[in-house]
Amino acid sequence: MTARWHGCATPALGWTRGPFPETLVMTTRPPIDLSSARNLADAALQRSALGRCLAGYSAQTTLHVVRLQKGEHIVHAGDPFESLFLLSSGSAKAVRIGIDGREQVTRFYFAEDLLGLDALDAEVHPTSIRALEYSVAIEVPLRRLERMGIDVRTLNEALIRKLAHELQHEQMTMLLLGSTTAEERLATFLLDLGRRYAARGYSGTEYVLKMTREDIASYLGLKLETISRGLSRFNREGTVQVEGRHISIRDRERLGRAAAWAA
Repeated sequence: MTARWHGCATPALGWTRGPFPETLVMTTRPPIDLSSARNLADAALQRSALGRCLAGYSAQTTLHVVRLQKGEHIVHAGDPFESLFLLSSGSAKAVRIGIDGREQVTRFYFAEDLLGLDALDAEVHPTSIRALEYSVAIEVPLRRLERMGIDVRTLNEALIRKLAHELQHEQMTMLLLGSTTAEERLATFLLDLGRRYAARGYSGTEYVLKMTREDIASYLGLKLETISRGLSRFNREGTVQVEGRHISIRDRERLGRAAAWAA
């Protein structure tokens, strides 16, 4: 089924050959046109159970494609909750602002992730979500579907499964931040990124960090210098090759021994 789309302002992720044979690395292209964004969104709807469920509603309402420039907000903290967003390409981060005005990164999102679930209960978004690169998202107009009287029970069942996954992620994050060393946090983070990329068909051992080191430090509750020293140490040991934002895990077993748990 091809969904009915309405375009709202980005590019696609492309493939390129890495320095090692048969390695596919995710790269970013310039902003794409609306037609290409719609094609990306259509493909995203077919890649997951939630997407296929959402596609079933396209005969009853028009779905919106949101194209985002790097740094552009999908939602701001305090916005009333109306919609969720299914990321079809690109990446984003969720942040909270502390009472001292500092940003705390609470989550990184990649293609096929569902954004805004933390607003379901409070009816307002507790975090701001901002694109880390050119990205494309599909709006899931949950409240509009309900006001139209459309039966959303099937969608709600899919959301419950997503919420269960989010709960598991939150529990693992609490364990990581509460009882591990800086080295364990960084090693676990790198392995987990690889796992998430591999689950989406990309290389799990060679990838480009879409977030800054400052973002990683904020997310892991560490200082920027600690992240830089940790990456340099992994690089010297030959565990991970680090070239700017390009990461190549050269010794996964050794990195796994440094991690808090196997990713």
